[in-house]
Amino acid sequence: MSIKIYLPFNYFYQKKPINLYGQVIITEDNVVVYHIVESTDLQLSGRATDHLSSNLRFLGSILNDDFNADQNQYLQLDMRLCFTYVSSQPNISLVYIGIAPDYLKHIKIILYEQQTIRNWFVDCGGGGEESSNKLDVGYNDCKDCDFLELFKLAQRPAAGVQKPKNSTKRSALRALTVMVANSPIAIFRYIAENVLVNSIIVHTTIYKHFKEWQSTCDRRSRPINITLDRIMGLISMIILFSLATQPGDFLIQISHVVIDQLYSLLKVLEGSPIGLKLNIHLNNFFLDCFKYHIELWSTFLDFIEPLVRQVFLAIGGFGCLGFTFQIALLADLISIIGIHSHCFYIYTRVLFNVEKKGLSVLWQVVRGNRYNILKGMYTLSRIPQKAHNYMNRQLYLATIFFSTILFLLPTTLVYYIVFAALKALTIATLSIFEFFRRKMLSLPIEGSIKWLIKGYNEIDSLQIVDVVLEETAFLMHKNHRIDVSVYKIET
Repeated sequence: MSIKIYLPFNYFYQKKPINLYGQVIITEDNVVVYHIVESTDLQLSGRATDHLSSNLRFLGSILNDDFNADQNQYLQLDMRLCFTYVSSQPNISLVYIGIAPDYLKHIKIILYEQQTIRNWFVDCGGGGEESSNKLDVGYNDCKDCDFLELFKLAQRPAAGVQKPKNSTKRSALRALTVMVANSPIAIFRYIAENVLVNSIIVHTTIYKHFKEWQSTCDRRSRPINITLDRIMGLISMIILFSLATQPGDFLIQISHVVIDQLYSLLKVLEGSPIGLKLNIHLNNFFLDCFKYHIELWSTFLDFIEPLVRQVFLAIGGFGCLGFTFQIALLADLISIIGIHSHCFYIYTRVLFNVEKKGLSVLWQVVRGNRYNILKGMYTLSRIPQKAHNYMNRQLYLATIFFSTILFLLPTTLVYYIVFAALKALTIATLSIFEFFRRKMLSLPIEGSIKWLIKGYNEIDSLQIVDVVLEETAFLMHKNHRIDVSVYKIET
């Protein structure tokens, strides 16, 4: 069993009587950990200390070596530990421990720089109010870490610091600012949770992003990312409304550009694209079908044009929610605008699969193989005498259908490849938007800023080195000599 004492580095070489404040923790392994984070000038009364920190526990004192006290006096002064200093030695010495395990074998004094501890960027699973500005998400193994508790205690304000007189006004102003800033997302949450609206938008990108964004806010893991997202959204909204004189025409023009490009693509497929010999009748059927589909979509856009002009105002207003909301909404708009190309891909894919399946089945027929229902597979007849005896009209029809599908397959394959490539391009574009949208919320921006200003220390980069003392340190505890080792935390 052992004891750990986290002590500020300058306290270890203190030549002045002071009171020490912090916390005491007993771990599951029965290790007693003292976290010393604050000090005040020494003030002792007859029984116990009268100077209590407002948010930290009184642990003990650093006293002159002339102060001779026994265990009862330490208990009367409510001390958990006590150090002494002499002018002949550069460092203080541990002389008393109040809270200790039953079988104490070793004591470790770990020195640290207070500013270094405050500048840690600890990754610990999300956090409450005390750690919301410093802690990050994902470091699940640090819940029982001594460093984490030391980090939390180091963030607390000092006891002697008085709050400004106008703190109430500032708090009220801050609360009002937060309420105004969160009002757009509160309105959107109220609308999105409506039963009718939720059933419509539940599968949209904007709703999925709203859930991810809300989860990030609830964990309080990326406050800098959320703030930057809001600022970029407002800037984007201002730019859209200032540069676009007729905002409603923007989406209409984009939709018509997409329709014109599809017409150009179909014109390229007409005849013999890149020298390919296509079936004229099937090619004309595809062209007439797809052109009709495009004309129908164009007519529908003309019909809803007045509505689209008003919807753009709401799209720009999404900047109040954040720039990532605008990206999510843009992804939904791309999916809607390209819905006819998605339909073309579905048509050609279904027809291609039908032809491919038909060729595979008819190929077995012309080879004389028969499907065995019990075995669930084709019975291969490598010996011609044992081939299945199909009727002549069956073989005749199978040969005609096989030849017809075989000659129609290249035309269907060309259309399938073209629209599959168009579908893949759309998916790649949406994936880029999704990647950027999620990275906006997950990038460690705060850590990067700290790294740039060289005030950023990761907990994984810390090193604990031995401190060489002039004399071997020890403590007499219950008539036993306990060795005391001194270490220092370095980055």
